Amino acid sequence: MKPALAAICLIVSFGYFIWRVVYLLRLLAVGKKEKRYDQIPRRLWTTVQQSILQISQFRVPKGDYIYAGIMHILIIFGFLILLPGEIEFIISGFVPDFSFSFLGTPLFNNFLLFQDISIFAVIIGMMMAFFRRFVLRPSQINYHLSAYLILCCICLLMATLLGMNALRLVHPDEAHFSAIAHDWMPITTYFVQITGISGVHPVLYEVLWWVHLAVLLFFLDYIPNSKHLHVFTAIPANFFRHYPPPLVKLPKIDFDAEDLDSLGVSKVEDLSWKQLFDGYACTECGRCTDQCPANSTDKALSPRDIVLSIKENLFANGQMLLSTPREQWAEADRVALVGESIAKDDLWQCTTCGACANVCPVGNEHLRDIIEMRRYLMMEEGEAPELMSRAVKSLEARNHPFFGTGAGPKDWRKGMDVPIFEEGKTEYLLWIGCAVTYEERAQKIAVSMVDILEKAGVSFGILKESRCTGDPAKQMGNEFLFNELAMQNIEEFSDMGVKKIITMCPHCYHSFTHYYPELGGAYDVIPHPLMIQKLIASGKLKIKKDAKTITFHDPCYLARHNNILDEPRQVIPALGSLVEMPRNGKASFCCGGGGGNYWAEEEGTRINQTRAKEAFETDADIIATACPFCLLMLTDGLKKFTEDEKVFDIAELVALCAEDL
Repeated sequence: MKPALAAICLIVSFGYFIWRVVYLLRLLAVGKKEKRYDQIPRRLWTTVQQSILQISQFRVPKGDYIYAGIMHILIIFGFLILLPGEIEFIISGFVPDFSFSFLGTPLFNNFLLFQDISIFAVIIGMMMAFFRRFVLRPSQINYHLSAYLILCCICLLMATLLGMNALRLVHPDEAHFSAIAHDWMPITTYFVQITGISGVHPVLYEVLWWVHLAVLLFFLDYIPNSKHLHVFTAIPANFFRHYPPPLVKLPKIDFDAEDLDSLGVSKVEDLSWKQLFDGYACTECGRCTDQCPANSTDKALSPRDIVLSIKENLFANGQMLLSTPREQWAEADRVALVGESIAKDDLWQCTTCGACANVCPVGNEHLRDIIEMRRYLMMEEGEAPELMSRAVKSLEARNHPFFGTGAGPKDWRKGMDVPIFEEGKTEYLLWIGCAVTYEERAQKIAVSMVDILEKAGVSFGILKESRCTGDPAKQMGNEFLFNELAMQNIEEFSDMGVKKIITMCPHCYHSFTHYYPELGGAYDVIPHPLMIQKLIASGKLKIKKDAKTITFHDPCYLARHNNILDEPRQVIPALGSLVEMPRNGKASFCCGGGGGNYWAEEEGTRINQTRAKEAFETDADIIATACPFCLLMLTDGLKKFTEDEKVFDIAELVALCAEDL
């Protein structure tokens, strides 16, 4: 009777599970194709690091993240090691007295030991989980009832396993198991001792067996219908994740393609299967939203909600997408993705800093989703906040986004004899860029870099006329304009024989390095803090050290997006003493100027003031950075706390202390 009933339960449960999984996979097939099967060894190792070792949990040194990381390691390791025990448990329902003892004494003994330790590890993990939710109560996590249901199910699974092992240990007919368990299952043995269990309890054992099976099968079927779908999807999500740098790679749009349906993403089927899978994999841990500078300063944007809204939109439109021919999808009634599932205003609040992707334990690409939806709004609908629209129009008309500027393209070099790049004679093109050209405060970066390069004897030159890389257009969603500007630059670089470029803006560096090669422009690009560090290390640049203390603000597009962390800090000791802010490196807090938000009317608390306050509270004499936008945003933000001029680009500081050779 027991085998027959157990078989029915298994068939029904596994049948439903397979049906649900097939349905979820069919929904993924709605998305566009995307290759994520390259670099197999690297992907396998990353999967182990991220899913098993949980290293992403410790990427930001925040107490709750570390606590949650330890908790998840206990639970994940425990479940993985208990998996063979669950297989043994199910088989025993059909083959009485079945066990893995046929593996031989050494293997079986260690099997029992690790099963015993794993039960204890998961129980400890559960205690930590309940303590976190009822006592610590971190603000970033969701407090759904489903989370408590899952925790209770796991507790029941562990309790029934422990109970069944204890009853086997005291059963007279299990003398062989008992003899081994006394030595190799110390936790179960101790449990028997403190509870005083003894004798034969066949009814209780059967009750525990059936309860365990029922909870196990309920767990199996509930997971694909709940927020805990990540239990099954987190491991493949980490296998298919994008590998930085860059932190997030935006897909190229082929504007000449005949099958180009839309510019950007307006419907859920415009996303790739991987972007849809991100919704399945989301753990709802809230780290992305907790780290988001927009959300942290009272704005509506929540990266977690962006990913979850895509998933909910997919589910809401799922039956229509699966039952309607693809060519009729555009006309079908549906829940709109942009404007209904996701508020348009939220998309423009993103500074593209990448803090969300940096902390995501399953490699979700929130930023890519946001910018692809911006592309649709900008290029298809012509929608954008007023100041961003004006910046884009300025880019179209004048090749730079700084509308209303009183500076001319040559103003920054008045009174200077700056060399012009000559084909075959000049080694480096010193790329000036738009911010350094048209913002008076940022012009000092270019003046300082010219001084540094001349003192170090570097062969460099500039273009006769400065223009933008197009990066602001890309980040705001106008990919067509970015392509136009990039192709102009690439053609000029080709005519001039440019091979090496020094940038003074991380955004320029980012575009030159990651997006220009797609358009045929591959160069050896070096950001100015790295160039300075190389010159100091090689002895070509001598610095007179000052006694001042310096705190360094990491530009997002150096640290998070491109993993450039150490080189700028290697310059600081030559200038003074480094004092780190609490949030630094890849955990740095954004200045607020990225993603086109330099040209935005900001709601809520100002991001630049939040970061400037953090820098100011270090009591450092100088706040250094290596990005013109960071320089401008922090300079403005610091005005709330002091009238002193404390914010400088690293090039300015080096130029002031550089000695003539």
